[in-house]
Amino acid sequence: MSKTTLYDVHADGKGLVMVTGSISDSAVVSGLGFTMTDESSPAGTYTITFDDQYSALISCVVSLEHSDATYANGWTAQVSGYTTGANPTIKFVSYDETFALNDLTSGTNIHFIAIFRNTSVAV
Repeated sequence: MSKTTLYDVHADGKGLVMVTGSISDSAVVSGLGFTMTDESSPAGTYTITFDDQYSALISCVVSLEHSDATYANGWTAQVSGYTTGANPTIKFVSYDETFALNDLTSGTNIHFIAIFRNTSVAV
């Protein structure tokens, strides 16, 4: 169970927790309840470590924000995986316009919405 203050998520199931945030290539831009690590290998890999444990990941959506339209051409971000345990994590990966893993350019952020099941009872 979470140890932070939780707010109701309007959904069909009870016991859901939403964690939202934004990261850049080097830091957390906004959001609470998580930290971010820019993995050196492979390039373009970012690990989000959550402060609390959750029973399961229900959904995670990512999007990119660019400060300049020239950076946006062809770049994508994807969820790479979720691990449970004492320090649950989600990995994000970013691909450049040539579809190669690549670190985010300056002025680019990954925004995410992660929805977790916060109970061992199936919802």
